[in-house]
Amino acid sequence: MQREIALHFRDQLRAARALALRDAEAFQEIVLVIERLGAYLLGRMGDMGKYRDVIVSLAAHSPMATHVPSKVSDSHSQFIMKYEIVREARNAALHEGALARHLTVNALELSLVLEEAIMIRCYRVGDFMVRNPICAYLWQPLSFIRQTMLVNSFSYLPVSADEGEGRGTWQLISDVRLAKYLRVDGEISKERLVHKLQQAVGSADLQLFSAQTCNPEDDIKTVLQVLEGLPALVLSPDNKRLVGILTPFDLL
Repeated sequence: MQREIALHFRDQLRAARALALRDAEAFQEIVLVIERLGAYLLGRMGDMGKYRDVIVSLAAHSPMATHVPSKVSDSHSQFIMKYEIVREARNAALHEGALARHLTVNALELSLVLEEAIMIRCYRVGDFMVRNPICAYLWQPLSFIRQTMLVNSFSYLPVSADEGEGRGTWQLISDVRLAKYLRVDGEISKERLVHKLQQAVGSADLQLFSAQTCNPEDDIKTVLQVLEGLPALVLSPDNKRLVGILTPFDLL
């Protein structure tokens, strides 16, 4: 599968998985992506039964399809078993409650195996990074930065010191350090919420992390060697623009 096509289906699987995680009964969103992938691989429209062989063949590139389940069968089921569960439920008229949640779990696990199989020959940072990340700026109030982190469930935000010119200007603010700064005697401080980030980092109470940077064309093997739990910020080839963020989670 060509890289551009692989990334297209990877992104569709991720988007469908995000919907299913918000709605435990939304497993059909993942099924629709699997069917589109099956139609592409087969070269014609069909159904999940007709797509089974080509989907299973693709999934075999992931160790989670057969190898790992064969070694630890008490923790993982074979890919084909999960596929058949979802296929048989595909056209049923109604799914709700515990049954729908069970189907969603199987669909989520199917999508994870397929995503790994699709990405098996992708090795660049640009293939895994989250593009166009949300940033924090020194002029923003901490109330706004806190809100951004809460709405998006972020643990870190990139901080631009001077419009992103050059590698040395990017830092990271963490949820832990922000929480420690905002809570005084265990309660959120109304006064500190309106502090600008620049004002807060001028004190000893809120320190930013230095950001590890890389480029989209860098090999993920090289980047993994320098990651120490913090995200890496991905800069444009001229090192002047932030184009992505890469976390250890993205490489799992």
